[in-house]
Amino acid sequence: MSTVDFTAWVIPPLVLTLGDQAYTVQPPSVERAKMIFAAAARAEVNLGLTPGPLPAELDEILDAIGTSHPALGDKVFEQMAADEVPVETIDRLSYYATFYWARGADYAGALAQLLWGIRDLGSGAAEAGEGEAPKA
Repeated sequence: MSTVDFTAWVIPPLVLTLGDQAYTVQPPSVERAKMIFAAAARAEVNLGLTPGPLPAELDEILDAIGTSHPALGDKVFEQMAADEVPVETIDRLSYYATFYWARGADYAGALAQLLWGIRDLGSGAAEAGEGEAPKA
């Protein structure tokens, strides 16, 4: 009888790098995953990516999130706060991590670029200060 080595199937942590600081986010627990999937569903409806409304069953899960950042986990959130990372940056990283865990790196990256990436608005836009994406 052979055994299966699951090591290759284990999801690696997410490493978020800000300048010279790296934050390692462990894969979510079952409880955090429920919150992440509910938050991703709400975000996709709010962004118009999927039609609403959300099922009523998600309300209880979304209410449990409160002001926490389940996609980052408590340790990473607390470390970012201790490092005085701006709240807007933490929110963006949390948004990215939510979609990273819910939909994968490619989707999360594409959405982050769409929301906060620098856009080419045509010739002269950069000189006029119009090249950056609006703040979310």
